[in-house]
Order: sequence, then C-alpha cells, then structure tokens
Amino acid sequence: MKCYKARWIITSTGEVLENKALVVDEGKFIDIIPVEDAAKFEEKNVKDLGNCVVTPGFIDLFTQYQYTNVGKISPNGIKNCVKKFCQTVAKKYTFAGVKPDNYSLKWANILSDYFVLNRNEKIESFKQGLEAAVRAGTTCIAQVSKEDKYFELINRLPIKNYMFFEVFADSSDKSKRKFKALREKVENYVFHKGENTHIGIMLHSIPGVHKKLWELFSKYCRKHNMLLMTRFAESQDEMEWLEHGFSDIDLLHKFMGFRKITPYKKDISPVTYLDNLKVLTNKVIAANANYLNDNELEKLAETGVKFVYQPLYSEEICNKKLEFAKVLKYFDKNFGFSTQSFNQNKNYSLLKLAVECNKDNLLDVVELVKYLTIYPAKILRLSNVTGTIEIGKDADFNVFKLEDGEDYKDLVKKVNPYSTYSKGRKIVKRGDIRFNL
Repeated sequence: MKCYKARWIITSTGEVLENKALVVDEGKFIDIIPVEDAAKFEEKNVKDLGNCVVTPGFIDLFTQYQYTNVGKISPNGIKNCVKKFCQTVAKKYTFAGVKPDNYSLKWANILSDYFVLNRNEKIESFKQGLEAAVRAGTTCIAQVSKEDKYFELINRLPIKNYMFFEVFADSSDKSKRKFKALREKVENYVFHKGENTHIGIMLHSIPGVHKKLWELFSKYCRKHNMLLMTRFAESQDEMEWLEHGFSDIDLLHKFMGFRKITPYKKDISPVTYLDNLKVLTNKVIAANANYLNDNELEKLAETGVKFVYQPLYSEEICNKKLEFAKVLKYFDKNFGFSTQSFNQNKNYSLLKLAVECNKDNLLDVVELVKYLTIYPAKILRLSNVTGTIEIGKDADFNVFKLEDGEDYKDLVKKVNPYSTYSKGRKIVKRGDIRFNL
C-alpha cells in the first residue's frame, strides 16, 4: 500500500482537490485522504510529490505509431533499395500531373516509405512513437493497424490499449473473404489478449471499403458489442469520389494494387452513405470529418457516433481541419484527441495539443483535461476502470511539477509530466521509461 501526497489533484470528476493524498493498493485507488492523515502510514510507503498537480492518465484515441520514423530513415539492403526504386517509379507514373499537396499522393508517399522498411525497422518505429507518447503522460492508446506484429507488442504493454484491426476491400467477394479471415483472427485473439488489451475493427474509409464489407462488419460489431472505427469525410478526394464515382482516390488504390471501387450511389453525403447501410451507431468512432458542412455535422452527431479530433494530421495530410469551436458545438463531451502527425518534429503530448486547440480559452483547464481522460475513456468503454481519479479505479495518473507561485491552472504551461503511473506502477520518471517492450 502506497500513499501519494499532492498539492493539487484534478480528478476529472469535476472536483479539484487541494492538499490531499492518494492511497493506492494492488494497482487501484482505495482512498483519498487529507495530507495530514498520511502520517498513519509507514514512512517508507509515503511519497510526497510536493508542489505538483496530479491528473488522470491521458488517452490517445487514434494512434499509428508504426509510422513514427517514416521519412526519417532510408531502406537498408539491396532488396529494400530496389523495392524503393520500383515504388518511386510506379508512383511517378501513377500520379503524373497530380499536385504535391494532393491527399492521395501524400498517402502514397507515406505508404511507399513505410513498406520498404524491414520488420525490425517497423517495430523500432512503433516503439519510438509509443515511448514518446508514454513520456507525455499517455496511459491508454487506440492503435490502428492491419499487421499482427503490433498486436503482439501492445499486448505486452503495462498501459491500457485498444487494437483496431484495419481492413480494406475492393469487391463483394473480397469483402466476404476479408470478413471471414478477420473474424477468425479477432475471435482467436480475444482468448489470447492480456488484461490491458481490447480489440476493435477499423474499416479504413468510405472509398476504401466495399459496401458488402460495411454491411458485414457493422452487423458483426453490433451483435458482439464491439467498437468500429473509420476515417470519415477527411479529404476532398473522398468527397469527389462520393459525388462523381471517381477521384484521385482511384490513383491511390491503383498504386496499392486495388481494383477500382465505386460508391453504391453517387452524389450522396458521407453521413447518408453510411446511414443507409445502418453503420452509424453509438458504437462507431469517426475520425476527422473535415469536409462536412454544419448540417451534415449535426446529422452525424445525432446518430450517436463518437468523434476523434486529429488537428495535426488533418492540416498536414487532409489540407483542412474542423475548427475546435465547431467540434465542441457538435460533439460536446463526445470526442477525444489524437496526436497523429507526420511532421518530422512531431510531438506526442496530448496536453500540449489540447492547450493549442483551446487557444481561445473556450474551456477551463478542468474541463479541458476531461477531453484527455474521462470523455475518451467513455468512448472506449473503459470509464469503469480509468479516466478519473476515484476510489475503486485503476491508479493511472500523471504528476506535473509546479513552480513556486503556480497552481493547478498552470497545468496549461506544461508539456510532459515529471512521472506517470499505470495501475500504481511508475512507468515514467523524469522522462525515463521504466518498462521494456
């Protein structure tokens, strides 16, 4: 049993506690007491955190850490160099005349740089992204990938995690095969996952998934009470594909080896497209929605769909992002943040990202922290064990040191915590990771 004395505690329940101590036993908060009552504990079991503000651990709602080193390192070995050369030639031929800021071309660049990395380089890329996020106070991630090796990694993590298995399909027949294969994989992993790990489905996007696969997995997820995630209305290419039945998305699919996919109906909004397929429910998590107008955003919100705000990715790759005020208007208490970015100097601090988005002070610090903690915990259906500092919940928390004269409101000036705990275990101290992957 440990006792942690703190000057300030933002609980994410609406309370800010002053001069309290957290009592932790077997990885859970079992009591919150006045600091003077800590004297009843053995001295060796009492940790005085000093002048600090404690928050619940942060939750990143959309991660793809495998891309951390994309663009930073060159392929090793003759085989990968040849592969890189061939992909560069194919890309130039496929995207001839396409502007450099085009969404589909940007993704072709990302994927060609990623797939020439060998297995060890991909794993190292994932580890570096994960470690940077944990140093920034992230104690729960929602990782998106179609590659099994990342499930094997995150299944060993001391932090909570979701693995959203990503899937594409360009025909009805392939949809049936992909559905059967992924269903078998998921049902096998359910019996082999650790207690920190949870599983969901990621249907890549409207133009990347055939109508049949939407139908199969939306029905499957409803039946098995499983979360389903998708990228949604994130690019102009996607909107043009829905309107005309073709766009530069077709070039990306060709580059990736897919056959041409066409919408089941043209000149239709993304919300209507999926709503007609009975996809949109409160078990669906949609990322971005950059190109929806106000009426469509309102309709999307009314379906109960949860939302992932990815401002960095949206600006860099999608060429447009929703304003924070608009996200708050339509998805109040129903969204969380993602730090995904392809900038070479990317920062994985959810706190820094949230503060930058809240530059107009639309939220006070107590409410802002909820969008990093309890609200995404509810979206991932983990609020019974994490997201707030409450008796009975897992002891997932961050400790941010304060300067003289600062109080809990000065949390907005911080980037990374001094230390981070997951289930009462210290996993970061002074920027040093204290676990092995």
